[in-house]
Amino acid sequence: MKSPWTPACVLILLGACASTTPDHFYVLSALPQGTSDTRPAPTAQATLKMTLPASADRAEILLDASGGRVIVLEHERWAAPLTDLATQTLARDIERRRNDLLVFTHGMGRSKDTDLRIAVDVVQMTLHRGGQARIEAQWQIVDLHSGKVVAGGGDFSVPLAVGDYAAIAASLSECLGLLADRLVVEMR
Repeated sequence: MKSPWTPACVLILLGACASTTPDHFYVLSALPQGTSDTRPAPTAQATLKMTLPASADRAEILLDASGGRVIVLEHERWAAPLTDLATQTLARDIERRRNDLLVFTHGMGRSKDTDLRIAVDVVQMTLHRGGQARIEAQWQIVDLHSGKVVAGGGDFSVPLAVGDYAAIAASLSECLGLLADRLVVEMR
């Protein structure tokens, strides 16, 4: 005679035997690193809005594979929504390149004192293991005082660092730094 508890016991034993892989979390870093956090009082303000493709804005790190496939790294995750991490990192990158500018990302600077409105649309973000980290972006910069609008786009890529998964975050941070370099040039 079979006990009604037999299936439950088998499931519990199987669950106990399964190994659990710990999750690892990553953030992006503003570049260049090592710059002083003290800076002169900003004389200009900007707001930054950034969008990422839905396919890239996931908790898990995605690596592109051949044939239109992606590899989802279930246990290698972003510490916050990737759009938030990328937006904050790009804002800090711009500030490090322009000491006179304070960049708001959550609407705080949407006052009459705001000088610039920056909108960045990341069209594609790819990470190829053994290849490159690449961001394809379009942007619009509006000078709210003069009404001047600058629109543009570009590709920003760096070799995808080999090593642990933190190297992927470092490579993506470098791409955002290149984007910041270009945006600062476009602001002049």
